[in-house]
Amino acid sequence: MMRTETTIEWNGDEVKFRGRGAMMASTYEIGGDVETQAKYLCPVKLGRLRGSITTQSATRGTVVEAPATSADKITGPSGGLDTYVGTNVEYGPYVEFGTVRSSAQPFLRPALDMAIGKAVSIVRKNAKTEFGGYLQ
Repeated sequence: MMRTETTIEWNGDEVKFRGRGAMMASTYEIGGDVETQAKYLCPVKLGRLRGSITTQSATRGTVVEAPATSADKITGPSGGLDTYVGTNVEYGPYVEFGTVRSSAQPFLRPALDMAIGKAVSIVRKNAKTEFGGYLQ
């Protein structure tokens, strides 16, 4: 019986780094999709609410469109893989959830529901990009 030695190379740190990169890209891309849908669904009177809907993550952020002011921009997470999508306009929650005097006109929650269907394909695409060298 002949015994051969096999050397296994440990790539755990690189795999973790690439996995984190794939997840950061995926969460931001999903957030961007939610933002796009929310802007489409958002009721418009003057456009401030629609223009204030932004996506923020620990490493990336979008530019606020006019007529929103810089004060309307949401604050992003301080770290991790979180991505926030929303508005800092004071009346945003009243539009989303309604009041005793006005009906709800949800735009963020339905946008998230629409994006959930795309999430798996987005993660798969970003994983293939990050781990392409390992898959050949």
